[in-house]
Amino acid sequence: METIPSLKQCAAWAIGLTDKYRYNPFIRTAVHITVLQIVLAIIMIAIFSWAIDYAQDRTLSSINEHVTDLATGSDPEDLSTAIREVRAHAYELVFFIILALNALFGYFMARFALRPTRHSIAAQKQFIGNIAHELRTPLAIIKTNTEVALFDPKLDPVVKQTFEDTLHELDRISEIINNLLTFDTMTRPRRLEFEPIDVRQVAETVLRRHLALAKERGIRLAMDSGGPAIIDGNQTALEQVLTNLVKNAINYTPQHKDGSVRIIIEPGEEGRTVVTVADTGIGIAQKDLFHIFEPFYRGDTSRARGVGSGTSGLGLAIVNELVRLHKGSITIRSALGRGTAIKITFPPVSRTTVNRVLPSEQGGMHEVSLDFS
Repeated sequence: METIPSLKQCAAWAIGLTDKYRYNPFIRTAVHITVLQIVLAIIMIAIFSWAIDYAQDRTLSSINEHVTDLATGSDPEDLSTAIREVRAHAYELVFFIILALNALFGYFMARFALRPTRHSIAAQKQFIGNIAHELRTPLAIIKTNTEVALFDPKLDPVVKQTFEDTLHELDRISEIINNLLTFDTMTRPRRLEFEPIDVRQVAETVLRRHLALAKERGIRLAMDSGGPAIIDGNQTALEQVLTNLVKNAINYTPQHKDGSVRIIIEPGEEGRTVVTVADTGIGIAQKDLFHIFEPFYRGDTSRARGVGSGTSGLGLAIVNELVRLHKGSITIRSALGRGTAIKITFPPVSRTTVNRVLPSEQGGMHEVSLDFS
């Protein structure tokens, strides 16, 4: 009678383990990797056993040949040399077999180990995309209703100001959603369609779009260019890059303090084109410079009021990804209280990605450089 509860417990334990294996991807991955390691260990033991037998058989064969040569009066091969050759041959076979097995099993283990991560990232991207698309419709309705309400001439000034603030925040939410969708798109493997693009025309378009924002904040916009600057790029992507950089520069430049934002287009070395977005803003601290390309990272702006409020923390992450797809390079120079200059160099050169941070004196100009060429 006492065996029945134990059988039930064993059955429940077995069912619980089976459910964990079926529904928990990490448990399933751990089981798969453990099984692969056990299989690899068994195969290794079998290989060593075979190698020992092989060496013994070849050694005995060499001894027999040596004895036969002695018995028949022939000139025998040196026995010690023959045995060393047998051992060396056995070691070579075992080495290459083990190397191939470890490479094969390492590949499968890596695939099993990364599978939950791949699925998790894919689910996260799909979730972000779905949420962003779903939020667009209600936000558009709220914005339209708010704009219609502002047309009422009898609207109380306090209520009108509230509606205007609401519109401003709705625009900010829309920008965050657009950045989320862009970042989600950029992190999916795909190819951009490239064609000859005049960067100067792209820069002029971006500056025109931000004239109102710059005027509202009392910031001058300007562009320095010696003429057409043709690169092989994607029109939409380049507009996104310059839009994010210019808007960041405007938002991180103090209002009504004679600030300026400039786009400088000039030729670089070996036929490259260099595009620089420079501002006279609050600058980036050295500790923040290491993280500015991380999604949703925002530097400390507590030292200055009225700056950074219009950013989502995705702008430079998107710029980083788009420049990588263009195989260009980014260099950021910044000093607190003096401003920031972000230089992007086109076109690419096929070499390994280089990521380096250049140290500088405390309180001076700091620089971070990423080269995707």
